Amino acid sequence: MATNSTNLYSKTFDLIFIGSGIGTSFTLMPLLEELKKMNDRTFNIAIIERSDEFHTGVAYGNRTGDTALLITSLSDFLPEGEYRNDFINWLNKHKEELISNLKSHDGARTQNWLNTHEAEIANNQWHDIYIPRRFFGVYVKQKVQYAIETSTNVEITLINTEVEALYPNNQGFSIQCFDKTIIKAKRVVLSVGIPPIKKLWLSKEYKELAKYACLIENPYQPSLFANLNKIESFVSQLKEPANILIIGSNASAMEMIYKLHDEPGISKQLSKFIVISPQGELPNSAQNDFTKSISFTPRHLQSLQLKNGITADEINTAANLDLDEAEDMGYGTAITEIPVSQDFTSLLQKLSDSELTKFACLYGNEIGKRQRRAGQHYTDVVDGLIKTNKLENIKGYFVAFKVSPSKNGLNFTYTSKGSDKLQKSIENVHVVLSCIGGKLLTQQPLSPLLDQLINDGICKINDSYRGFLVNKDLEATNKLHVAGPLLAGNVVNSNALWHLEHCGRIISLGKTLSQKLLQFI
Repeated sequence: MATNSTNLYSKTFDLIFIGSGIGTSFTLMPLLEELKKMNDRTFNIAIIERSDEFHTGVAYGNRTGDTALLITSLSDFLPEGEYRNDFINWLNKHKEELISNLKSHDGARTQNWLNTHEAEIANNQWHDIYIPRRFFGVYVKQKVQYAIETSTNVEITLINTEVEALYPNNQGFSIQCFDKTIIKAKRVVLSVGIPPIKKLWLSKEYKELAKYACLIENPYQPSLFANLNKIESFVSQLKEPANILIIGSNASAMEMIYKLHDEPGISKQLSKFIVISPQGELPNSAQNDFTKSISFTPRHLQSLQLKNGITADEINTAANLDLDEAEDMGYGTAITEIPVSQDFTSLLQKLSDSELTKFACLYGNEIGKRQRRAGQHYTDVVDGLIKTNKLENIKGYFVAFKVSPSKNGLNFTYTSKGSDKLQKSIENVHVVLSCIGGKLLTQQPLSPLLDQLINDGICKINDSYRGFLVNKDLEATNKLHVAGPLLAGNVVNSNALWHLEHCGRIISLGKTLSQKLLQFI
């Protein structure tokens, strides 16, 4: 049962989740199901969330809007089993409302998505569709709310505030909020997502640069909708089409290219896209009938299959050699992902615990960057830009901005990968989008809470610099558990963890954490 109790500060909660994204949601749901069986007592659980939306996180909530798509097909997004079947049944039941809402958007790309999948949706054939992420967010929110409402022996308190610090006390923890109030808990789950992104400009610089370009430091903050409106307002006042600079080439970069072409007020004002990243390319398409007909053999990885006592270094070297060969052959992720992933995943089973941890910390994420993919609706837009010479990929590192001599936009400097020589952009850019992902945990300042946990020694950064070291109970320190992306660089249940934004991994880890929590609360 849910409550908005005003008596927050006079009691100690059995458990508090800090953050309410899907890492929390998929831990809370199985936990509540088990707690129902313990009807001899009442439990007090709180969820603290700094945004105004609970249970979905950034990726599946209002901040990404209604038309942003999954980066994988539904069958790859959700593992086969209970949740996939349940979600598909939910989609079948609610599809008219969901599709009606999409039809209210007049974007060309959204209309193309609706036309492309009209027959599949009518026939309830969802498995191969790259559905709008918001569909899943609505589903998760309803599932969590139902789990809360039917938990008669668990009192759930939702607290809309931001946590500033976490201090151990005799019972557990004192949680200090931004208004300096204190909330107490016997046990805490830290589930705050990835660290904040690296700032590309200081506040003083922003004021000057923003006179000549539209600067978006985080596409989803405060929301994708708000930032698209900001871009539209800026480019509509330009006397010529806008050049767009995207720093980073991850899934968010693909999404922003897609969304800029889905907004009528923006798409007609676009000229050229420049994408700068260490990889020098955007994610490839997922498999289609053509790429399925091409086979690729990762011979370096396969050569390790017969060897005993292999190391993380050897797997990393072999995987990169195979990917280099594929690149020389013109093969993208659509062709290489399955054979390369299958071979290096099977090799992980041969590693010792220490070598598995080394792979999780040093190599998994880097190999993953070379194996990124996206759905055809996203890649079609990119392919169209390439064919019309309206996309430039720069393999390198952004350095700094400077107002262009003509005062029409900004110039930027960068270094090419493997060289320290400073280079200058040829074209002026009028819109800048940062899609560089979260900081490493060593790149303080992060957030007041993360900085305090690190500086006070409550949480120890592991060798990945992306996650906290945890024990077998997923504790960073006594009574403080970790969920979500901050588990990167650990080995849990003999599985190496490095990229924790895949829903299947989140569901699995949520079940694991819920079982751990049942031992203590």
